[in-house]
Amino acid sequence: MKRKLFKKVPDAERRTIPLKIMLNAAEDEAIKRAAEIRILDKSEYVRRAALGRRADVRYETEIVLALTKVTQSIRALHVDLMEKGIAPSAEAMRVIVKDARDAIRRIEK
Repeated sequence: MKRKLFKKVPDAERRTIPLKIMLNAAEDEAIKRAAEIRILDKSEYVRRAALGRRADVRYETEIVLALTKVTQSIRALHVDLMEKGIAPSAEAMRVIVKDARDAIRRIEK
């Protein structure tokens, strides 16, 4: 007998009713960020918040996301330098250092 990988959700438990909400750009970004660090999609995060359910923060994920941002900044700077054949500007380096410091501070907490 073949074992099924997924169990069919009963119709009464299926999520079939869409809910449209209006947000401004800042609210959308805040919800997106909050959902990302909890490894949830925005719908699941908003559903849990609305129903008063916990959505625990996974700090390891937040650290990984912060360090990924630093890595992407460094890569972008490197590409820019290679294309132009010049040393990075002091301002560009300040931005990268700030990202790195912010990531480190989050790790320390």
